[in-house]
Amino acid sequence: MDKLPAEVKVEITSYVQNPSSLARCSREWYSVVNSPHTKYRWLLNKYGRVHALFHAVRIGEPFLNLDVAELVLKNSRISRYLVQRLKLVYGNHCLWGSNISNNVYERIINFKEGYENDNHNDIHSIRRVLKKGGSEDDIKTIIEVYGFTPFPPKPTFRTYIFENSAKYIDNLPQNGYATASELKIVAKAIITYPSLLNVWRKIGYHEIITDLENPMVQLTLLDLYSTGVPSGQAVAEKLCNLQSIGFSLTDTLIGNAILLFKGRLVGVGKSLIEGFSIARKLSKGDILDICLIELLNPARILEQYDALDYIINSINDPQKQILSVFEKYKIVEDENNPLTQSRMFLKYSLVVYRYMLRFGAKSPVVRYLMKEIIIVHTWLTDTEDIDKLRDADTILDEYYAANVPFDRSLLPLFKKWSRAKPIGYLFEGYLPALFGSFMTFQIPEVDVLPSFTQTEELQRLWLKDVKNCIQSEELVNEEFKTQATEFCYSLLFNAPAVVLITEQLY
Repeated sequence: MDKLPAEVKVEITSYVQNPSSLARCSREWYSVVNSPHTKYRWLLNKYGRVHALFHAVRIGEPFLNLDVAELVLKNSRISRYLVQRLKLVYGNHCLWGSNISNNVYERIINFKEGYENDNHNDIHSIRRVLKKGGSEDDIKTIIEVYGFTPFPPKPTFRTYIFENSAKYIDNLPQNGYATASELKIVAKAIITYPSLLNVWRKIGYHEIITDLENPMVQLTLLDLYSTGVPSGQAVAEKLCNLQSIGFSLTDTLIGNAILLFKGRLVGVGKSLIEGFSIARKLSKGDILDICLIELLNPARILEQYDALDYIINSINDPQKQILSVFEKYKIVEDENNPLTQSRMFLKYSLVVYRYMLRFGAKSPVVRYLMKEIIIVHTWLTDTEDIDKLRDADTILDEYYAANVPFDRSLLPLFKKWSRAKPIGYLFEGYLPALFGSFMTFQIPEVDVLPSFTQTEELQRLWLKDVKNCIQSEELVNEEFKTQATEFCYSLLFNAPAVVLITEQLY
């Protein structure tokens, strides 16, 4: 790779997510990666002209030096708003804007004549225009003359749920990204004056659609449902109006909208689903499937089950659909080879695991999640993150108390466990119950093991696998070996009905 022409190296670097790995390849690559021109190209490709300076300031030194700042300033549209916010936070130990040199700071605030003495807040000015009945031209001036563009939303803000009570607070988050209230003000400006979109596009702010699509859809719906429950057709018309000016009704936005109205879905859910169906030209069943996929996206941390309950109660064959979503997100990474799993945390909040128990301990959905819980416990130790450990322990306790069966295919994982309690649940709880409850444990549901023949076969298979694990040279967990051996001896002396099977194994 060292023999590649310099311009090719620059081109490659500008599209790499983290160029620091290339810089470690050789001295030649280190020089290319750290050149001001390469850094500028990387900023431009990754963030665009409008947000390039914001992210350069966010990254700070040593990435942003005076040479890089000059290239960004000369080749990007510089917003007065960025200068206003930088002046507000510089030297105040805010993460955004605090890690740049004095030379870079002075160059940015003095780049445009008049910006250095401006102590206003352009987004506050737009809010005042909207609140006090100013004109569209007032906002256009702020955009065209002073290059106003909002700061980009934090990536997770693209799925942020805006509430009616969101108020404007003139504080910049430490990471510098736009707050919910700031995005709400800009969205209100577009809803009031849709032609502002073209004004922003003319100054090169083409990211306006992706930056603002979430608050635009949510504020439109909040306004629509503020005085009652509109028809599905009325909802679709509003959403189609947004689509006509460039905004898309994505799956993520549909999921956000369902969560936005989570406490009102019994009353407004039918109208929402119908509106989405018309606007997206999909069946209501397809929209419900989208909602389920979005709500069960592990990236969402569900704090309540209201929305999930409404959607699940609205779809046909919910367990089949839920399992399909689990597989889509690889909640269990590789069912055929659980030993390859490497996650040390649960993918969902406890709300999801608890909700699914209503399907029953023996249901495919619950047994699937039990598999994930067991796999996660394989990698946990008592020194792990306390919150992750507490959640994993809590849900294992609850699934165990609910008599969710252990999956025999995961027995090799138990050998890896370093914690006694999960191993004890298997050898002091589940297996004794399976072999006639000769130890204290709540009997599983009768129909978990429908017939004596099936029970006998399952006993035989478990005993065979336990024996193989004990005798395996790969056994590294003394706790497992001790409890497994004690279980087998207890079985031999306390369960005559299975003595014959035991003798066949030893």
